[in-house]
Amino acid sequence: MGVYLQIRVSAVTADPSQVKKAWPRLVRLAYPVEATPPREPFGVMELAATLLDLVHLDDIAVHGGFDPRPGIRAVGELARKLDEALAARNPQAADSLSYAIEDALTELERGLG
Repeated sequence: MGVYLQIRVSAVTADPSQVKKAWPRLVRLAYPVEATPPREPFGVMELAATLLDLVHLDDIAVHGGFDPRPGIRAVGELARKLDEALAARNPQAADSLSYAIEDALTELERGLG
């Protein structure tokens, strides 16, 4: 299991309040102040899905020379693989992917810094 994402038959964020603390820039990017407030609580997978939706809608811009779109697409692909691992009841793969998703989000957060 990842630090924030616990693996069961489904992937659930253990403590959704930690998502804002772990990736504050990504949360602001996904849920800007001027937008309708996000449904709370949201977890790791919801953040990843929202960011990927913004990429698909072409609503993500380059920030200070850093283009987060490739990294967001990679997170989306990892999330898809996690869903597949869960559907296949493969906890080892799901566990590994939970860490990969968290690491990829952390790298994106650093890039936005």
